[in-house]
Amino acid sequence: MRINPFVTTTAIGLSLLCTQSYSAQAFSNHATTLAFTPRSLSSSSSSLKSTASSSSSVVDVPTTPIAGMKPGTSGLRKKVEVWQAVDDVNKNYVENFIQSLVDTAKESNGGEMIDTVIVAGDGRYFNDEAIQIIAKVLAGNGVSNIWIPQNGIMSTPAVSAAIRRREGGKALGGIVLTASHNPGGPGEDFGIKYNEAFGQPAGEDFTDAVRRRREREQRERGIQKKVVFLCIV
Repeated sequence: MRINPFVTTTAIGLSLLCTQSYSAQAFSNHATTLAFTPRSLSSSSSSLKSTASSSSSVVDVPTTPIAGMKPGTSGLRKKVEVWQAVDDVNKNYVENFIQSLVDTAKESNGGEMIDTVIVAGDGRYFNDEAIQIIAKVLAGNGVSNIWIPQNGIMSTPAVSAAIRRREGGKALGGIVLTASHNPGGPGEDFGIKYNEAFGQPAGEDFTDAVRRRREREQRERGIQKKVVFLCIV
Protein backbone atom coordinates (compact mmCIF):
# COMPACT_ATOMS: atom_id res chain seq x y z
CA MET A 1 0.00 0.00 0.00
CA ARG A 2 1.45 3.38 -1.02
CA ILE A 3 0.58 6.46 1.02
CA ASN A 4 1.45 9.92 -0.26
CA PRO A 5 0.52 12.55 2.36
CA PHE A 6 1.71 15.39 0.12
CA VAL A 7 -0.93 14.90 -2.57
CA THR A 8 -3.92 17.16 -1.97
CA THR A 9 -5.63 16.93 -5.33
CA THR A 10 -8.75 19.05 -5.64
CA ALA A 11 -11.62 16.64 -5.22
CA ILE A 12 -14.18 18.89 -3.61
CA GLY A 13 -16.70 17.62 -6.10
CA LEU A 14 -16.99 14.58 -3.83
CA SER A 15 -19.64 16.50 -1.93
CA LEU A 16 -21.78 16.97 -5.07
CA LEU A 17 -22.37 20.57 -4.10
CA CYS A 18 -22.61 23.87 -5.93
CA THR A 19 -24.84 26.79 -6.65
CA GLN A 20 -27.95 26.27 -8.74
CA SER A 21 -27.27 24.82 -12.18
CA TYR A 22 -29.05 23.83 -15.34
CA SER A 23 -27.61 21.72 -18.13
CA ALA A 24 -28.47 24.36 -20.72
CA GLN A 25 -26.14 26.81 -19.00
CA ALA A 26 -23.16 24.78 -20.19
CA PHE A 27 -23.77 26.24 -23.64
CA SER A 28 -23.26 29.82 -22.45
CA ASN A 29 -19.80 31.12 -21.62
CA HIS A 30 -21.08 33.72 -19.19
CA ALA A 31 -23.33 31.26 -17.36
CA THR A 32 -21.23 28.14 -16.98
CA THR A 33 -19.73 29.29 -13.73
CA LEU A 34 -23.07 28.42 -12.12
CA ALA A 35 -23.07 24.89 -13.46
CA PHE A 36 -20.29 23.31 -11.40
CA THR A 37 -19.00 22.86 -7.89
CA PRO A 38 -17.06 25.91 -6.68
CA ARG A 39 -13.36 25.13 -6.38
CA SER A 40 -12.78 27.30 -3.31
CA LEU A 41 -12.74 25.37 -0.05
CA SER A 42 -13.95 28.54 1.66
CA SER A 43 -17.50 27.73 0.54
CA SER A 44 -20.15 28.09 3.19
CA SER A 45 -21.33 24.55 2.57
CA SER A 46 -21.04 22.34 5.63
CA SER A 47 -20.00 19.35 3.54
CA LEU A 48 -17.22 21.34 1.91
CA LYS A 49 -16.07 22.48 5.32
CA SER A 50 -16.02 18.87 6.40
CA THR A 51 -13.93 17.92 3.39
CA ALA A 52 -11.52 20.78 3.98
CA SER A 53 -11.04 19.83 7.62
CA SER A 54 -10.33 16.19 6.78
CA SER A 55 -6.91 14.85 5.94
CA SER A 56 -6.36 12.76 2.86
CA SER A 57 -3.85 10.32 1.47
CA VAL A 58 -3.35 8.41 -1.76
CA VAL A 59 -3.69 4.66 -1.48
CA ASP A 60 -2.82 1.84 -3.88
CA VAL A 61 -5.46 -0.87 -3.55
CA PRO A 62 -4.54 -4.30 -4.95
CA THR A 63 -7.30 -5.77 -7.08
CA THR A 64 -7.81 -8.44 -9.72
CA PRO A 65 -9.07 -8.05 -13.31
CA ILE A 66 -12.75 -8.75 -13.89
CA ALA A 67 -13.96 -10.80 -16.84
CA GLY A 68 -16.44 -9.31 -19.31
CA MET A 69 -15.41 -5.69 -18.85
CA LYS A 70 -15.31 -4.95 -22.58
CA PRO A 71 -16.32 -1.40 -23.60
CA GLY A 72 -18.57 -0.81 -26.57
CA THR A 73 -19.64 2.51 -28.07
CA SER A 74 -17.66 5.10 -26.07
CA GLY A 75 -18.03 3.16 -22.84
CA LEU A 76 -19.51 0.24 -20.93
CA ARG A 77 -23.10 -0.64 -20.03
CA LYS A 78 -24.04 -3.31 -17.50
CA LYS A 79 -26.83 -4.10 -15.09
CA VAL A 80 -26.58 -1.77 -12.13
CA GLU A 81 -25.98 -4.64 -9.72
CA VAL A 82 -22.75 -5.43 -11.59
CA TRP A 83 -21.50 -1.88 -10.99
CA GLN A 84 -22.65 -2.10 -7.38
CA ALA A 85 -20.57 -5.26 -6.98
CA VAL A 86 -23.46 -7.12 -5.39
CA ASP A 87 -21.55 -10.35 -6.10
CA ASP A 88 -17.99 -10.69 -4.82
CA VAL A 89 -16.76 -11.60 -8.30
CA ASN A 90 -17.44 -7.96 -9.30
CA LYS A 91 -15.70 -6.38 -6.33
CA ASN A 92 -14.32 -2.91 -7.17
CA TYR A 93 -16.06 -2.97 -10.55
CA VAL A 94 -16.39 0.81 -10.89
CA GLU A 95 -12.87 1.35 -9.57
CA ASN A 96 -11.37 -1.15 -12.02
CA PHE A 97 -13.09 0.34 -15.05
CA ILE A 98 -12.28 3.94 -14.13
CA GLN A 99 -8.65 3.04 -13.49
CA SER A 100 -8.49 1.57 -17.00
CA LEU A 101 -10.07 4.75 -18.41
CA VAL A 102 -7.61 6.93 -16.52
CA ASP A 103 -4.62 4.86 -17.64
CA THR A 104 -5.79 4.99 -21.26
CA ALA A 105 -6.49 8.73 -21.12
CA LYS A 106 -3.01 9.34 -19.71
CA GLU A 107 -1.47 7.22 -22.45
CA SER A 108 -3.46 9.12 -25.09
CA ASN A 109 -2.24 12.40 -23.59
CA GLY A 110 1.42 11.63 -24.25
CA GLY A 111 1.95 10.03 -20.87
CA GLU A 112 0.78 13.11 -18.96
CA MET A 113 -2.14 12.81 -16.56
CA ILE A 114 -5.14 14.79 -17.75
CA ASP A 115 -5.58 17.92 -15.66
CA THR A 116 -9.31 18.55 -15.66
CA VAL A 117 -12.24 16.13 -16.03
CA ILE A 118 -16.00 16.60 -15.90
CA VAL A 119 -18.00 13.90 -14.13
CA ALA A 120 -21.77 13.95 -14.55
CA GLY A 121 -24.71 11.68 -15.25
CA ASP A 122 -28.33 11.58 -16.27
CA GLY A 123 -29.48 11.11 -12.68
CA ARG A 124 -30.40 7.47 -12.87
CA TYR A 125 -30.20 5.02 -9.99
CA PHE A 126 -26.61 4.67 -8.58
CA ASN A 127 -25.53 8.01 -10.08
CA ASP A 128 -24.49 9.61 -6.77
CA GLU A 129 -22.63 6.60 -5.43
CA ALA A 130 -20.73 6.09 -8.69
CA ILE A 131 -19.62 9.74 -8.77
CA GLN A 132 -18.21 9.46 -5.26
CA ILE A 133 -16.14 6.43 -6.28
CA ILE A 134 -15.04 7.96 -9.59
CA ALA A 135 -13.93 11.22 -7.98
CA LYS A 136 -11.76 9.34 -5.50
CA VAL A 137 -10.05 7.35 -8.25
CA LEU A 138 -9.49 10.45 -10.39
CA ALA A 139 -8.08 12.40 -7.46
CA GLY A 140 -5.86 9.53 -6.42
CA ASN A 141 -4.41 9.40 -9.92
CA GLY A 142 -3.52 13.08 -9.86
CA VAL A 143 -6.38 14.72 -11.76
CA SER A 144 -6.18 18.28 -10.44
CA ASN A 145 -9.70 19.53 -11.19
CA ILE A 146 -12.84 17.42 -11.03
CA TRP A 147 -15.87 19.35 -12.19
CA ILE A 148 -19.19 17.97 -10.94
CA PRO A 149 -22.53 19.74 -11.55
CA GLN A 150 -25.22 20.19 -8.95
CA ASN A 151 -26.41 16.78 -7.74
CA GLY A 152 -24.13 15.23 -10.34
CA ILE A 153 -26.74 15.69 -13.08
CA MET A 154 -26.07 17.08 -16.54
CA SER A 155 -27.26 16.03 -19.97
CA THR A 156 -24.78 14.36 -22.28
CA PRO A 157 -24.82 17.20 -24.88
CA ALA A 158 -24.24 19.73 -22.08
CA VAL A 159 -21.20 17.78 -20.87
CA SER A 160 -19.79 17.90 -24.39
CA ALA A 161 -20.39 21.65 -24.60
CA ALA A 162 -18.80 22.26 -21.21
CA ILE A 163 -15.69 20.31 -22.21
CA ARG A 164 -15.31 22.53 -25.27
CA ARG A 165 -16.26 25.89 -23.79
CA ARG A 166 -15.89 26.12 -20.02
CA GLU A 167 -12.77 28.13 -19.19
CA GLY A 168 -11.74 28.07 -22.82
CA GLY A 169 -11.87 24.30 -23.14
CA LYS A 170 -9.79 23.52 -20.04
CA ALA A 171 -11.33 20.08 -19.50
CA LEU A 172 -9.55 17.30 -21.36
CA GLY A 173 -12.30 14.74 -20.92
CA GLY A 174 -15.63 13.88 -19.39
CA ILE A 175 -17.01 10.80 -17.68
CA VAL A 176 -20.71 10.50 -18.40
CA LEU A 177 -22.90 8.18 -16.34
CA THR A 178 -25.73 7.04 -18.57
CA ALA A 179 -27.20 4.01 -20.28
CA SER A 180 -28.85 6.19 -22.92
CA HIS A 181 -32.41 5.08 -23.67
CA ASN A 182 -32.15 1.92 -21.57
CA PRO A 183 -34.23 1.97 -18.37
CA GLY A 184 -32.60 2.67 -15.02
CA GLY A 185 -33.32 1.49 -11.51
CA PRO A 186 -32.76 -1.73 -9.55
CA GLY A 187 -32.37 -4.63 -11.96
CA GLU A 188 -31.93 -2.25 -14.89
CA ASP A 189 -29.01 -0.65 -16.71
CA PHE A 190 -26.19 1.68 -15.74
CA GLY A 191 -23.35 2.83 -17.94
CA ILE A 192 -20.12 4.81 -17.90
CA LYS A 193 -19.02 6.56 -21.07
CA TYR A 194 -16.03 8.73 -21.83
CA ASN A 195 -15.92 11.93 -23.86
CA GLU A 196 -12.60 13.13 -25.23
CA ALA A 197 -10.98 16.55 -25.34
CA PHE A 198 -13.32 18.14 -27.90
CA GLY A 199 -16.42 16.79 -26.20
CA GLN A 200 -16.82 13.95 -28.68
CA PRO A 201 -17.66 10.41 -27.51
CA ALA A 202 -14.55 8.27 -27.17
CA GLY A 203 -13.68 6.78 -30.53
CA GLU A 204 -12.86 3.20 -31.35
CA ASP A 205 -9.13 3.84 -30.95
CA PHE A 206 -9.72 4.86 -27.32
CA THR A 207 -12.18 2.09 -26.43
CA ASP A 208 -10.01 -0.47 -28.21
CA ALA A 209 -7.08 0.67 -26.08
CA VAL A 210 -9.21 0.19 -22.95
CA ARG A 211 -10.25 -3.26 -24.20
CA ARG A 212 -6.66 -4.29 -24.93
CA ARG A 213 -5.65 -3.13 -21.47
CA ARG A 214 -8.43 -5.20 -19.92
CA GLU A 215 -7.50 -8.26 -21.99
CA ARG A 216 -3.85 -7.92 -21.03
CA GLU A 217 -4.84 -7.77 -17.39
CA GLN A 218 -6.96 -10.87 -17.88
CA ARG A 219 -3.99 -12.77 -19.31
CA GLU A 220 -1.91 -11.66 -16.33
CA ARG A 221 -4.43 -12.68 -13.69
CA GLY A 222 -1.64 -13.96 -11.49
CA ILE A 223 -0.37 -10.39 -11.19
CA GLN A 224 -2.59 -8.14 -9.13
CA LYS A 225 -3.24 -4.74 -10.65
CA LYS A 226 -3.72 -1.66 -8.52
CA VAL A 227 -6.43 0.93 -8.26
CA VAL A 228 -5.28 4.28 -6.90
CA PHE A 229 -7.77 6.38 -5.00
CA LEU A 230 -7.91 9.31 -2.60
CA CYS A 231 -8.74 8.24 0.92
CA ILE A 232 -10.49 10.85 3.09
CA VAL A 233 -9.89 10.15 6.78
